[in-house]
Amino acid sequence: MARPKKHADEMRSETARCRLTVSEREAVRMRAAHAGLQESEFIRRRILNVPLPAAQSGSDPALVSALNNYVLALAQIGNNVNQLAAATHQGRDFTNYWREVGDELEQDLDRARRALNASLEDLAE
Repeated sequence: MARPKKHADEMRSETARCRLTVSEREAVRMRAAHAGLQESEFIRRRILNVPLPAAQSGSDPALVSALNNYVLALAQIGNNVNQLAAATHQGRDFTNYWREVGDELEQDLDRARRALNASLEDLAE
């Protein structure tokens, strides 16, 4: 038996668009996942003041916050790399900084990877 057709006033045919930074988008993804909702449903509920479902048990708010901070830090690293690349393409000489920046990025990424893996292991237990 087929699903009954929705009335025209029940169908979601309109869209609303907004621009987000990478870190804002990741925050939306994480919060939606934490609430157990699709991103679109999470955004719709937040905008329309519809209550979110109770938080899923087993998730540690401190852990979620820490992971979010790592995501934001990684986004900032990416922004810095893009700025240096843009400056280099505009003819400004930043070549003497690339090795130093690359080394710092590798260290930051390694720390973030280790922290993320440790956090995921804690969640799995």
